[in-house]
Amino acid sequence: EQISMKQRAKISESDKEQIERLRVAVKDEITEYYDTDFNLLRWLIGHNYNFDIIIPKLRNHLRFRRSSWDLDKCTEQPRDHTIHRFWKAGITGQALRTPNVIVNIEQTGTNDYWGMLATFPINELMKARVYDLEMMLKKVMEMESETGEQAAILYVMDLNGLNYDKKLLNLLTGALAGISSFMSENYVEMVHSFVLVNAPSFISTIWSIARPLLPERTRNKVQIFGSNWRNDILTLAVPEVLPSYWNDDKNNIFKANVERSELIDPANYYKDGELKNSNMITIAAGKADFVTINAQKGQSLKWLIQCNGNFAYSLYYTENADENDVKSMKSVYPLFTKIPGPIIVPMGEEIYCEQSGAYKFWFSNEHAWLHTLRIRYQITVA
Repeated sequence: EQISMKQRAKISESDKEQIERLRVAVKDEITEYYDTDFNLLRWLIGHNYNFDIIIPKLRNHLRFRRSSWDLDKCTEQPRDHTIHRFWKAGITGQALRTPNVIVNIEQTGTNDYWGMLATFPINELMKARVYDLEMMLKKVMEMESETGEQAAILYVMDLNGLNYDKKLLNLLTGALAGISSFMSENYVEMVHSFVLVNAPSFISTIWSIARPLLPERTRNKVQIFGSNWRNDILTLAVPEVLPSYWNDDKNNIFKANVERSELIDPANYYKDGELKNSNMITIAAGKADFVTINAQKGQSLKWLIQCNGNFAYSLYYTENADENDVKSMKSVYPLFTKIPGPIIVPMGEEIYCEQSGAYKFWFSNEHAWLHTLRIRYQITVA
């Protein structure tokens, strides 16, 4: 439901004008739930008020919100995705010592990201994650409606338990980089800062690898605390919203009850190898291509994909199967600008076809310089 403003938004006149201009530009796509001054202001600030950059990105996000993922309403459901046991929720409450900020605790060091990626399709991982991102956005929007001031998330990353190995390096350059770019693309300026605590001795090595992979605005929001982190963090947030598992012999002040995430049993890792009865499309570096499927209204379209590298993809509808310009097609599935590969666990979805005609899967390898992308796919219409 709509979150109504209880306090008048404290926004400058010039910002109000820009917000109004942006609102008019996306009036056909924006939903009532998402249409708040502060949500639009985040896009303006995050992209330096550059409308040429903002409008296509915001339109893409608004289409994503209205897709089958239904972002406006997803948080009305219980938090019960299979993956949620392994990636726990971390919203604990208001920081207070940093104004207008809500704390989220991420168990970065102990979350079994490798196990999750070896077991579940990455789109399911994204879906589980989107639930939490939407919950953060909802809390931020509620706070803004109460105070009339822009709010954000203080994102605390607890690195305790991190091991320096090949798996970690693969995660940093692959899936975690992909998830963080997805986050910064769709949840612009929602995070106030990323605070890294319990950092291992090899943090500078890791940071030198991760840093260039992060969007610049994200990079500038990272603070890494040293060995005195238990005290340092108290300058940012009250102990009531910090996890009780930080208490030790010397400290008993942290009060938040944050559930610990479970590890995945390697017996559940995906072991079926390549997709059976599948087709293959090969896409040269710097290129994109389509796979076109004809379907009738009322049928369901189901797909599974594996691939050997990073790629972008989406699904469009058009009456004309020869159409190659996505701008003149109807988007029927979110555009994912960077899915980190290789994809071993087949990822896919099922959608209901609302119209008869051509459904065109768009696969892009446009970001690659040299790497040839091979996508194995299985698509069924029933």
